[in-house]
Amino acid sequence: MAAEKYFSTDVLLDILQRLPPSSLRRARLVCRHWRDVVDDRTTEMQSRAKPLIWDTCSAEAYVVNNLSAPWKATCKHMADPANYFRAGTQMVGTCNGLLCLCSNKEPGGAITVVNLATRQKLPIPPLRPKGLVVGRHVRPEWDKAYSFGYHPITGRYKVVHVPCSFDGVVYEFDAVHVLTLGEAAWREVPVVIPGGAKCNLNAGIISVDGATHWFTGGDSPTVMSFDLRDERITSTRPLSAALPAGRDRYHLTEVHGRLGFAVCDGSVTTEVWVLDNATWSCWYTFRRQDIPRPHFAYGEYVLTRESSSFYGHQRKAMLVSLGGTVGHVGRAKGTLVAKMKGECYCYRTFAYVKTTEPLNCFRQKPRR
Repeated sequence: MAAEKYFSTDVLLDILQRLPPSSLRRARLVCRHWRDVVDDRTTEMQSRAKPLIWDTCSAEAYVVNNLSAPWKATCKHMADPANYFRAGTQMVGTCNGLLCLCSNKEPGGAITVVNLATRQKLPIPPLRPKGLVVGRHVRPEWDKAYSFGYHPITGRYKVVHVPCSFDGVVYEFDAVHVLTLGEAAWREVPVVIPGGAKCNLNAGIISVDGATHWFTGGDSPTVMSFDLRDERITSTRPLSAALPAGRDRYHLTEVHGRLGFAVCDGSVTTEVWVLDNATWSCWYTFRRQDIPRPHFAYGEYVLTRESSSFYGHQRKAMLVSLGGTVGHVGRAKGTLVAKMKGECYCYRTFAYVKTTEPLNCFRQKPRR
């Protein structure tokens, strides 16, 4: 459909600017012309995602500004006037500027979705599933079993819980738990895979491109995907890279809106493989550089980490459609963009963009 045949681009822009952010994202899918108008001429969609550094020890957030010019980058403490970042709270994930938080003080974890820009919050009904396995001497990190995702076609946000064990054992389950923002209760979605499914919690659970993903356990792990639209669980194509034996030496990540995984060979090299057009391709190779989890790629720049310091690098090679060119990040440290305090394991990185996305529309109306 060519909208410009019926009314001018200025008229289309005037209409689009009256829409909420969720409707704008769906309007991008109409045609190429609409996508270009939304991306290039609406204020919110022009905002680029910034690195959000989350301190897991103190429950504080920091935002890195000007990563596209690392020599001018600044790391600022994220204001929390409504006191959402309380002790015992962890970041599950971010999506279109919304933050999904989990209080680990509550059994099973208490989930809340917040928008810091509008100071709105949406408490999620508590989950009381059977598949919460905790060892006698283990302090459960409930947040790690959740993921927060969005499907661009349906425009729906969903919180997904994958049953797992916190004592290092790969837990086998027969259903995942899902809650769509705006619904009153969690739902169980059966796993129709022979023998059930397993989750390697150490490799992370992430939501990207309209699906939630996790690694199975065992000697030959695969990536399982839960489609947020159809709510079906499938396995992805076989991995192109052999995974090391250690369950801590590979993890899932997001790379420019695509599913990826990082694998360390145990010496000096880390490779990042990306699923593009149903094919796994190596997009990044890091030499003597650690990458933060779960996000490290932001536009044309990537973050690396040395201890509690974060460095910005520009890709030295442009990616081609067939994945034939790899972005290499050598031994150079890059430009320091954030120097944090404390131990390196305390920090996780996410993508953040300021948004006016409303949360009140998802609240349940009281029954009369």
